[in-house]
Amino acid sequence: MGNRNTARADGPADRKSRFLAGIKNFSLLIAVMFACTGVSLLLRQLGTHETNFIMIYLLGTLLLSYYGGSYLFSLFSSLFGVLFYNFFFTEPYYTFRAYRPDYPLTFLIMFFVGAFTSMMTSRIRHESVLAEEREERIRALYQTGRRLLGVRSAADLAEVSAQELAAQLDASVLAVFYRADGEVQNRFVQGEDVFSSDRERVVCRETCRSCNACGRGTKLYAGANAYYSPVVTQNGVSGVVGVAPLDGRPLTENQTEFLNTVLTQLAVVLERETLYRRQEETQTQIASERLRSDMLRAISHDLRTPLTGIMGSASTMLDNYGQLDDNVKKDFLKNIYDDAGWLSDLVENILDMTRLDEGRLHLHLEEEAAEEIVAGAIAHVKGHAAGHSLSAKIPDELLLLRADGVLLTQVLVNLLDNAIYYTPEGSSVTVLLSRSDRDVLFEVRDDGPGIAEEDMEHLFERFYSRGTRPGAARHGFGLGLALCKAIVEAHGGHIFVRNVEPHGTSVLFNIPAKEEDNSCSR
Repeated sequence: MGNRNTARADGPADRKSRFLAGIKNFSLLIAVMFACTGVSLLLRQLGTHETNFIMIYLLGTLLLSYYGGSYLFSLFSSLFGVLFYNFFFTEPYYTFRAYRPDYPLTFLIMFFVGAFTSMMTSRIRHESVLAEEREERIRALYQTGRRLLGVRSAADLAEVSAQELAAQLDASVLAVFYRADGEVQNRFVQGEDVFSSDRERVVCRETCRSCNACGRGTKLYAGANAYYSPVVTQNGVSGVVGVAPLDGRPLTENQTEFLNTVLTQLAVVLERETLYRRQEETQTQIASERLRSDMLRAISHDLRTPLTGIMGSASTMLDNYGQLDDNVKKDFLKNIYDDAGWLSDLVENILDMTRLDEGRLHLHLEEEAAEEIVAGAIAHVKGHAAGHSLSAKIPDELLLLRADGVLLTQVLVNLLDNAIYYTPEGSSVTVLLSRSDRDVLFEVRDDGPGIAEEDMEHLFERFYSRGTRPGAARHGFGLGLALCKAIVEAHGGHIFVRNVEPHGTSVLFNIPAKEEDNSCSR
């Protein structure tokens, strides 16, 4: 990942801050030593043994080590403790001399005990501070990780990562992600935008190109406003994060470590999103290929029947034209006409479903009379409904729709064709028209055998077929009802199927009525 120089600059502000901290610690040292001396003098007046005075100074040294923090301060505390004890409590008093030969050894032991205990106390305090910092860092990483895991797009990822890093590092943050061709896909800045100058953009691009950290605090472009680090995935550099601390200082080691951890999380999220996107594309491609395969299979199978009928009837007439009487010729021509109409309906359904998938099936909304739509559909299917009784029940009121009349007619044609195909000869098929609240209801009802329960939930699926009726001449390949559902829902309506008692099937769909002047008396 490149060089990461995290040492802070030693400027005038830093030197002043350390000087003031030294004055504060020295004042605290003198105050504690005089306090220990005052307590010890009081205890001497009460006749307490001098060994207790040593313990008081050791206690003071421990307190100073705990609050001072540094090892050097701990050594100074021990040294001052020995000097104060020697000055006030060894003969001759108020001097740094000692008459007794064992005193130097006492002083030495006192110094080393105080130094050791104070340094251990300082170390414990230091470890406690580090533990708190680690806990805070883990908490921050956990929070950041939770937000990143909930991201579902590169734009949101840039925004969330910049916000979290800005809050945790007290900095202005740039998050930029690139497409596979190297162009910027998403860019987000949290805080002051110090990343837009030409120099900063060059540093950002160099970070992406070299896959190394660049900018402030590094050896590469050290004069930049921010520290830039790459987001590296399995596919290479997918982004760059720039951090510009508000205090103008380079990042500390802990801050850099936190940033690197977040960058690793970003890389994982980006790889996850890339994998998820590829899976979606693969699934879409598989579904498309399956749809294309089903379509081709259906076309090759179901279009063959009417074409064979047309060719057979035409061939017979051509070979035996002079030997056939007029009635037989009319029968052959009627068969050709019916098969051609069947073929036309199948092709129209295929084309409409293709337009629907491509988003090219647009509704041409006009004011339409529901009665005319019903009449047009019945007239379309009457020619091949021999053996079935077709009828319509129309209310006395005029029901007006704002709809695509051609497509709604096609819906009714498909429903009537299904009813004719799946019911035996002699069955009745009825179209019922009614008004319900703000909708116009269309219903195609037959008195056939009904639909099996296992077929109900699949009726509107593409290429689903309930099989063929023995002796039936016309059938589709499972696009009719799927297309009906799509057209009805495009009008803002709903379609559903139910069995009726004692037997038969009813297909109903609703279309919103015209809001103004939608009905009048005949």
